[in-house]
Amino acid sequence: MRKKVYNAIALCLFLSAFPLTACDTPIGSGNGNEHVLRVASWDEYIDEGGEDSYKEGSSPLYEEFETWYFEQTGKTITVEYVELQDNETMYNKIKMGDKYDLLCPSEYMIMKLEKEGYLQALPTSFFNTETETNYYAKNVSPYIKEVFDSLTLQDKENSPMSKYAAGYMWGSTGFVYNPDKIGASAEESREIMSSWNAFTSPACTRKITAKDNVRDSYFAGLGMYYETELLTLGERYKTGEIMLAEYKTQLSDKMNDVTATTMNGVKTKLIGMRKNLYGLETDEGKNAVITGELAASYQWSGDAVYILDEAEAYDENTLLEYSVPSSASNLWFDGWVMMQGANVDAATAFINFLSIPENVVRNMYYIGYTSCIGGDEVFSYVDETYGDEEGDATYDLSYFFGENYVLTTTEEQTRRQLFAQYPDSTTINRLVVMKYFDKKTNEDANRMWNNIK
Repeated sequence: MRKKVYNAIALCLFLSAFPLTACDTPIGSGNGNEHVLRVASWDEYIDEGGEDSYKEGSSPLYEEFETWYFEQTGKTITVEYVELQDNETMYNKIKMGDKYDLLCPSEYMIMKLEKEGYLQALPTSFFNTETETNYYAKNVSPYIKEVFDSLTLQDKENSPMSKYAAGYMWGSTGFVYNPDKIGASAEESREIMSSWNAFTSPACTRKITAKDNVRDSYFAGLGMYYETELLTLGERYKTGEIMLAEYKTQLSDKMNDVTATTMNGVKTKLIGMRKNLYGLETDEGKNAVITGELAASYQWSGDAVYILDEAEAYDENTLLEYSVPSSASNLWFDGWVMMQGANVDAATAFINFLSIPENVVRNMYYIGYTSCIGGDEVFSYVDETYGDEEGDATYDLSYFFGENYVLTTTEEQTRRQLFAQYPDSTTINRLVVMKYFDKKTNEDANRMWNNIK
């Protein structure tokens, strides 16, 4: 995986004091007769080439796309690649009138933007697997395709997510933790960290951080509030009392409950959590876990991989682990969507270019997150990264890549980077997409969270 070197928390704080120049980049109109593709995404969320690239000495992928597009179409294109800070920054810029062809928002923001009429559907031709250059349709993971097909957007047509969005990166949320610094044994630590109530456990007092944002914190609060019921649901599914579809539906209902009664219950849970935390963080907590200052932190899976890598590089005897609460957790993803009036041909070509297996591998290596694209070449990269022919564990990835895609790996990787990037099939069943808050819910949730933090 790509190794990023930060100068501890001080650097994070220093950088946060200044606006990202790219965030204020004006939206240009191209030069001369050149066409312009305006792409808005996140910082360090595409292979920038150079010595840090999997393909050492290469150019940024958005620059290589310009050459590829000309070779495919005979048309000249210039990519304006604008890096934005977060989903809310993206939304605010759009509300203020900024125009882009392609956006890469998270799942809830895709829902919000579509509901408010900012997005246009992907053309049906984009999904034709008979077209040679439709790399996304041909290579998207069957698991991701199923998720996108099953998620309905809240418009009058009740359209599936797949009509508007092409998956880019995905993952789970969970705990990164040091099994030697929580319980009396590694086994006891794993038991503690398998529950959302790790946030309030005496074993984690002043040793753990949570996310400083209302959505992730509310989701964690729901996990604590409904944990007993969620675990009971899981048992009912395991014993065959309910089928998988019903299990997932009920999980989703619980983990998207924003009724007043539930929000008050969640508030009580979050107050207890806040009293037990070392603190709230967005990015700066990563370094504290890496250096051993903290024993645990709630993280997105891609950041978890980075922390696990860097902690071992910092101290080779430190083998952190990643856990996903045994009751339920969050399935997140970022996807490519087109704004109304987009340059459709260039926008869909850009998505397909990033879905070429070679480019998928480059992005995964550079970013450290998990692509929504499957296929033999991506599986080979995963095998190259985590496989071990003499390992003592088999890891079935058939749900993501297709039948008979199984890795031989080490037992420790079933709790470390491999598990963070590709949760096992049992864990996948309890992951839930958190839907967007409408205006009133957002106001209520923010008011609650601001009173707590």
